[in-house]
Amino acid sequence: MPNPTPSTLHQQLRLATKEPHHALDHHPLMARLLAPDISRREYGDALVAMHGVVASAEAALLAYLSHHPALFDYAPRRKLAALEADLSALGRHPAGEAVALPAIACHGALFGTLYTLEGATLGGQFIAARLRQQGAGDFPLQFYTVYGDQTRSRWLAFLERAEQRCPPAEYARATATAVALFDAIRGHLDTCYGPSSCAAAATTGASSVK
Repeated sequence: MPNPTPSTLHQQLRLATKEPHHALDHHPLMARLLAPDISRREYGDALVAMHGVVASAEAALLAYLSHHPALFDYAPRRKLAALEADLSALGRHPAGEAVALPAIACHGALFGTLYTLEGATLGGQFIAARLRQQGAGDFPLQFYTVYGDQTRSRWLAFLERAEQRCPPAEYARATATAVALFDAIRGHLDTCYGPSSCAAAATTGASSVK
């Protein structure tokens, strides 16, 4: 008997990204976010690394949506300003480099990219809560709490819009893009992990940040 195929876009995306999502969550830079002894320096390193991803992804999303404005309203969901505010509060600067991410050349790729970014925002609530629980509540948390109490409702609204606007013929492209984006983010984090990393290069006054 053939294996049943998930019937919705969300199910297919969740199944396809399970392993790359797990691998990204366990990357050293990301795993430290949940460590009870995380330092401000380590927290800043993670945000510096994520800046390149968010900046590149949002630029690509907005460029595609400028030609298809009825597909999805991403403007109120932009997260780059919140991330940059957190970096500023930490005395850190963005590394400034663009990150090579999967191209957005069709509706499926658009929604695969959005799934990864919006899912990360949903997960950010857990990260923020853990940081507060372990005594790091004084860390700037605008990026991980960017939607506030609307986080769950915005996630559900995204899923509904994706089901409405992504044609089934492009589900495979959506899942392929989401998987490739997880892999690209993990690869970027690899380059930002270590003494000569992009995160270290973007530190201001590193010796005074504990």
